[in-house]
Amino acid sequence: MALINSSSAITAKVRSQYGKRLKLKDYQAMSKCGSVGEVVQYLKTYTHFQSFLDKVSNDVHRGNLENILRERQFEKFLVLCKYNSGTTPVTGYLLRRTEIAELMKIITLLSINRPQEYIFSLPIYFIQHTELDLAALSQVHDHSDLLEALKNTDYYKTVREFPPNEIGDYDLAAIENALESYSLKILYSEIDKIKNKKDKAQLKELFDTLNDYSNYSRIIRLKKYYKMNNDAIRSNLLSYGSLTGNKLDKILRKEELSDIKAELMNTSVGRKAALIDEDSQMSIQGKYEKCRHELYFSSNPDIILLAYYILSETELSNVIAVIEGVRYSMQPENILALLVI
Repeated sequence: MALINSSSAITAKVRSQYGKRLKLKDYQAMSKCGSVGEVVQYLKTYTHFQSFLDKVSNDVHRGNLENILRERQFEKFLVLCKYNSGTTPVTGYLLRRTEIAELMKIITLLSINRPQEYIFSLPIYFIQHTELDLAALSQVHDHSDLLEALKNTDYYKTVREFPPNEIGDYDLAAIENALESYSLKILYSEIDKIKNKKDKAQLKELFDTLNDYSNYSRIIRLKKYYKMNNDAIRSNLLSYGSLTGNKLDKILRKEELSDIKAELMNTSVGRKAALIDEDSQMSIQGKYEKCRHELYFSSNPDIILLAYYILSETELSNVIAVIEGVRYSMQPENILALLVI
């Protein structure tokens, strides 16, 4: 793959693509559509999705449509990698995110005893970019099959630690948390190897902030909605970011939600997150706003690539939410309330 080692090239490319993003008026128009077919027609006629939806029928199956959209997003990511400097901590991390998403998909299907459905969402486009044996995953029927399919991958040890219980249920949250923590361990190790101190510090600061938003949201939600004790909350947090060590200890010494919130307000991400409705998609909104800032003001190509990827991922989630809302005849204002804009 020919690579262009130029931060100005990826900056120009990314900002040009981001300029074509969906705007509020687009989401408002789609939310008023009478069917999924009308949403598809709008995307084909008025948005940047036109280039790859042009030949897609308006009556495309909702699941197939999502696969097409995700394939397109991954293709855009690969193109942008050409403008970056090859394999970097960010490109490796984003590839692992895609792999972990696939693993969670098959594990979730196993947990509800419907693993045979994985083959209908098998991402063919991803096969040549991953060490996962996706064909083997599509043939999984039980936990032993899953371990066999993963035995030659770095994910094997992590998944092996979380077998299903006696009725076949998996602790999905614990598995996803462990896989994400494993991926972050690799990421931070690779960041530490960056020779340029400024680039290293900037990239670490961004990932710390993203992880802090995840942990902030988890602390609030697990305490508010699940009434978890603080030891259980701690076990569900990512072990990276600035909300760790003594700072986290100080927060989790408090038992009441109000006291925990007050302690979180003493942190940088806590002060920012307090401006976002905690009953909304607080973590996603915080990450979205942080990445928008970095996209406009950073000159680090890795940061620009990561920021754009997360912004594009958020846009895709918005589109899927609109499609689902229209499919189930939700009111437009209720659909818009689900979006991160």
